[in-house]
Amino acid sequence: MLLTWDCDRRKMSAESAGDRPPLMLREQLRFWRESIVTFPRHCRRIPLFAAALTVLCLGLSTASAQQVTGKFVDQTFNDGTVEHKYVVFVPAGYRSDQPAPAILFLHGAGERGKDNHLQLTAGLAPFVQARAATFPFVVVFPQCESSEARILEAWQAGSPDGARALLALDDAEKKYTIDRKRVVLSGWSMGGYGAWSLAMSEPARWSAVVPLAGGGDVSKVAAAKDVPVWAFHGSDDRLVKAADGRKIVEALQAAGGTATFTELPGVGHYLCDNVFGSDAVFKWMLDPRNSPTELGTGELVKPVNPITVPFVPAVEIPQAVGLRLGNDALSALSYSVPQAVPKEMLTGRLNDMFDSTVAQGRSFGIRFSGISYAGQLERVLTKGIGKDRVQVDLGIRNVVLNIAGTSISGERHSAQAGPINIVIGTRAPAWLTLELSPYIESRAIRLKLLKSSFQIADDNWYVTAPAGVSVQGFGMTEEAVVSGLTSGLYGAKGRIENEVLAVVPGVVKQVEKNLVLPDTGSPVSQSGAAIAKLWPLPIYPPRLRIWPEQIATDENGISLIVGLTAASLDPYGPVKPLKRVDGVGATLDRLPTDTALHAMVAPQILTPLTEMAVEADQLKLDLLDIPNPMFTKMADRATLQEFIPDLKQYGDDLQVRSSLRVLRPLHAGNPAEATADEANKPFEFQLKGIEITVAIKTDAKAEWKPCAVFELNISEQVKATLEKPAYDQRVVELQWQPVSNVTGTGKFAEGYIPTNKELNADGYVEQFRTAWQTFTKGQSVSSMEVPDLAIGASRLRLNDINWKAPLIEVTYNLARIKISNLSNETFTYQTKSPTSPFSQPYSLKPGDSHEFEIPYPLTYRRVTDKGEEIYTLLVGSHSEFRVPLAGGAPRLFAANRPAPAPAPAPAEKP
Repeated sequence: MLLTWDCDRRKMSAESAGDRPPLMLREQLRFWRESIVTFPRHCRRIPLFAAALTVLCLGLSTASAQQVTGKFVDQTFNDGTVEHKYVVFVPAGYRSDQPAPAILFLHGAGERGKDNHLQLTAGLAPFVQARAATFPFVVVFPQCESSEARILEAWQAGSPDGARALLALDDAEKKYTIDRKRVVLSGWSMGGYGAWSLAMSEPARWSAVVPLAGGGDVSKVAAAKDVPVWAFHGSDDRLVKAADGRKIVEALQAAGGTATFTELPGVGHYLCDNVFGSDAVFKWMLDPRNSPTELGTGELVKPVNPITVPFVPAVEIPQAVGLRLGNDALSALSYSVPQAVPKEMLTGRLNDMFDSTVAQGRSFGIRFSGISYAGQLERVLTKGIGKDRVQVDLGIRNVVLNIAGTSISGERHSAQAGPINIVIGTRAPAWLTLELSPYIESRAIRLKLLKSSFQIADDNWYVTAPAGVSVQGFGMTEEAVVSGLTSGLYGAKGRIENEVLAVVPGVVKQVEKNLVLPDTGSPVSQSGAAIAKLWPLPIYPPRLRIWPEQIATDENGISLIVGLTAASLDPYGPVKPLKRVDGVGATLDRLPTDTALHAMVAPQILTPLTEMAVEADQLKLDLLDIPNPMFTKMADRATLQEFIPDLKQYGDDLQVRSSLRVLRPLHAGNPAEATADEANKPFEFQLKGIEITVAIKTDAKAEWKPCAVFELNISEQVKATLEKPAYDQRVVELQWQPVSNVTGTGKFAEGYIPTNKELNADGYVEQFRTAWQTFTKGQSVSSMEVPDLAIGASRLRLNDINWKAPLIEVTYNLARIKISNLSNETFTYQTKSPTSPFSQPYSLKPGDSHEFEIPYPLTYRRVTDKGEEIYTLLVGSHSEFRVPLAGGAPRLFAANRPAPAPAPAPAEKP
């Protein structure tokens, strides 16, 4: 919906799904209020350099404080041998004489360790912290200590970490007053599997179970039939298929259990934002006897990390990203800046001013004291104007310079006057123009002030008469003092202009302090979630810090090259020396010089980033943890006995385990057949150095013994395309190409002496190739809807994405306002901006459309014999003049998105 205000995915109610009016007059005040209130959050979605530059004399430096009374407490318990750590959230207002409901939360694979911190960085904890003042549950957060166990079995009933999770809950129940009839079990991913398993093993302990992206043994799920379950899964989950979650819920329902399965469309593996961001799931946890309701479409609670994970620099990557901030993009940003400026940023005090004058042959000294000012910023215009030059125009209105007191002193005469107001910008904005030269120094953006100008038009300001005048001395009158002061101040316009210009250098320095490029954040942040969506490995992407390397300007905008610093994947481990790699290809000469917004990213950054994961030994998993039956078959005893005949000697007592480990980093670039000047070609992932170790044992209590090792190399081509299913909708699809190249070798493990020395390595490699192709074919398209860049009331819309070796280029343009005539009659209408009168009438013929490329909303007016229709048309919106679905005279409606095309039927198996 484009014509109704959409702020952080919040949609105002509409009349119906088919006929939705644009924003009505009665809602316009609410629209402007929300746009102003929410701008700072939107501003963080755009390059911070541009945001700070356009508010040059404002020094955006705002902070908010929220009192939080709930707290996270470190705890330990002893299992009879050693102590283990866990964390408890104690709600605000907790009382030992009032039993509180509780949640045991099991985290995912990325938070394993013994630091007792990582389990709070993803999953439930950030959403508890966001509600810390009101969250009613005691929450127990154990940490899975084993990094070698199978991911899907780490929290299972009977496993060491599954047992420790229950012991942590036991310990919390001893230390806190917990209502044991209201203890909820929940978990995500690895923890989702654990939640299902512990629900089946101890069903009487839980009042409800909430697994996210989990699954389990359908043959045992009937044991949990008396426990209410609300399971969640993302439809686009590539790691744990939604079908696995649906299957176990259906099995529980068939066994007579009370279970609900909610599949979230368009959501991937990390669905905690959608589930725990909604209050509905916690309301249900408090009373799970009621049937679950929908999560709803209201505003989701934003996660807040309860701890600050240290950023330990590990790798520096120069020339990682190029940004082109064209003048159109700067215009969109500039228009919205005034809405975000806090009132206190345009208020302040000045030093006392001194002057002297001669009247009737007598000399007088004048002192203006208690000077304060307050005003409004109405417009900001920012643009590149040439090599190393940027112009910033600030339009200020209704600036009141208040002089609290004035004293006049002479040899035998004196006078005192009360407040005087100098009011500037009463009829139109008074423009302060700055010409700046940006440059890089010590990895920070600096601004050199080249020149500035400020002029007050004679008819655009006035001086009020002073109040409370008193005089001393013969011949000195109040009238003369009033006249002299007002006329003197009118005559001092040039000095007032110079006083404004005098503060500019200090303000420029203040703004420089705010030109700090942001981190990508954690997996729970908006930017972190977007990076995780495109990250090609089954672990969290590292946190990144961005630092400027080069900056240049021209008459069309600003170009910026930034490097990346990646944080250590083990922030609590030993600190290693910082590694610096060579530049990966983003340079100023490769950036466009037009007026749009471009981002160019070098996919080669994946090599040093994945090398970090290799060195940290994080790229490993059991083949049985890959959600694909072909990989499951490769870990089957009978299959392995075909490739390793020596295993047949162990008979039915043989247990096998196949563990995959990545030994070398991922390489990304253009395929050999692609040339550098060919746009939109696939780019290639090369993963060389995959090692699969087959280990065996015949006694369940024995250690695993490696018997064979296979080394494999994979190359895959991926093509990024941009789909535009609706006027306001952009979807990026990563399409795996049908060509897979898998090669490899095999050998017996060192120390293993086979009786039968036959090893069918070629057959194993071929089986892996088949499994890999089946796996990638099932995930042939990874899609992500890309929302407009919301800059206050303005929008920048994704227009193109291309692979131009060695960079991926993304282009944004100013989103337009579109009006289409779907009726059979020509109609006329008028428009106005927030600061202009209505335009001359526009005529729109049947079948035609009008588009307005402007950075601000339009007010639409159409006069009929029944009165006026007045709507606010938002930037990026599409509205249609048509007959209502129920019939009647045509009028304006928000355009409906077309229904998605049905999914293609699955291909028949050969």
